[in-house]
Amino acid sequence: MAAPRLDTDEVILVPKMFSPPTLEQEVVNRYKHLRLHGLKVDPQSFSATYEDESKFDDDVWLSRIHNPVGKTFAAVTDSNTQSEASTTETLVKTNGANDALQRLLRKEWVGIVTLLGPGVFSRPNEGVATGLNQPSEVFIQNNQYQIPTTTSELGDLSGAHLVYLVVGMFVSPSGRRRGHGQRLMEATIAAATEEVRALEGSKVSITVQVESGNLRAQRLYERVGFKVVDEAVVIENRQGAKSSVVCLELEIDLSA
Repeated sequence: MAAPRLDTDEVILVPKMFSPPTLEQEVVNRYKHLRLHGLKVDPQSFSATYEDESKFDDDVWLSRIHNPVGKTFAAVTDSNTQSEASTTETLVKTNGANDALQRLLRKEWVGIVTLLGPGVFSRPNEGVATGLNQPSEVFIQNNQYQIPTTTSELGDLSGAHLVYLVVGMFVSPSGRRRGHGQRLMEATIAAATEEVRALEGSKVSITVQVESGNLRAQRLYERVGFKVVDEAVVIENRQGAKSSVVCLELEIDLSA
């Protein structure tokens, strides 16, 4: 049973623009540190590897935060390291950061997740996009993930069935069993739903792929409403290695 939620625990959307910009490097460092930590301690949960991503320079990490079709969320809690907290507190005060950015920098990052999209599964009077059988296939073609285009390139989305992909989900072992994973997923679901409403879409699907055998992650997604739609999806990474994953989806009808 998860521990009771603490007021110090929250999920914050990582900004793409920083005011002042001098704090950008601090955010990049925190994102990079937690991502690499995840690749090292939980390699089976990712299609990427620690060996590859540990070689990335800061421009690559920054490009992920700036991704125009991505929203990254961080689960944060009060830091247990007083010396680190004091140093960050001085940095934040000196730069006069806004409230959300202050909380991102003052607290310890214990989890991250990224929401990519939207992609179009179907449009009114056009039906389902050619060759697609289910929403998850918007992002998987020829056994590889496809990067979605920006909403400005998708045209009129009124009445469309839009799809999002959850990637990079990780909660540090030290932060587990405190509800961080569920709060991260609730934040992505809320963000996708809010955006589709703003775009006047009729339906939103959120899809995620889990390594076969990763029952802990699968249970988390099912707990917030996801359902298994395919138990044998083959994904090929950049190096050509293939793995079998379970595909889960959550569908929300906004037309009612």
